[in-house]
Amino acid sequence: MTRIYGAARRDEIDRSGVRVRWPGDRARWLAAHRRQRYNPTSVTKAPKTLEQVPEALRAALACAVDSKAVGPVLLDVSEVAGYTDWVLLLSGRSDRHVGGITEAIMRSLKDAGVRVIGTDGLQDHLWDLLDYDDFLIHVFYHPVRLHYDLEGMWTDAPRVELGLPEDVMDTAGLAQLTAPDPMPGFRGQEFAGYDDEFDDEFDGEDEGEDEGEDGDEDEDEDEDLEAAAPS
Repeated sequence: MTRIYGAARRDEIDRSGVRVRWPGDRARWLAAHRRQRYNPTSVTKAPKTLEQVPEALRAALACAVDSKAVGPVLLDVSEVAGYTDWVLLLSGRSDRHVGGITEAIMRSLKDAGVRVIGTDGLQDHLWDLLDYDDFLIHVFYHPVRLHYDLEGMWTDAPRVELGLPEDVMDTAGLAQLTAPDPMPGFRGQEFAGYDDEFDDEFDGEDEGEDEGEDGDEDEDEDEDLEAAAPS
């Protein structure tokens, strides 16, 4: 049974006026953002600074850098998306490295009292997605990041000036990594979904909702941490 996350944002509407399921309904999501892209007055282009970023997200970034993540990009999507405010993109050298980065971030934020509300991709660590409601964290095996090019989809979103060393920002050393075959599927189709809104687009797949009990939250997150641990 599919668990649908992001209930707090489920009734929001994309600023383009299209009610979208992100990013499982990828075609509508991309179309909405392409329309947004051609509206030059829709987004403020002023660069953001780390001081404007939530403390928990700054902590996640620092943890990722300590775990040797490469090429961090932090986007303010508050003006172009209705499902979150910030998106952090990171690259790893291997599936094991991606799993290590993900586990370190989850443990660090959990210790600080910040709990993940949804995860995707932790079964193979080619593209790990962590949903903290106000921000999303994508940890990629680098060839997968190049393939999906999320930065290219969010060209309207202001980038945060990170002020990190060049060796952290430079992904040139990852250029020769072998792309997985097949590529992993697009992540996040369980996030911020509308119950049975797009059933006809999923060929009868079970998109039912299992809200769970509040008392299961710690157990669920422990299972996510176990899944994030590199083998």
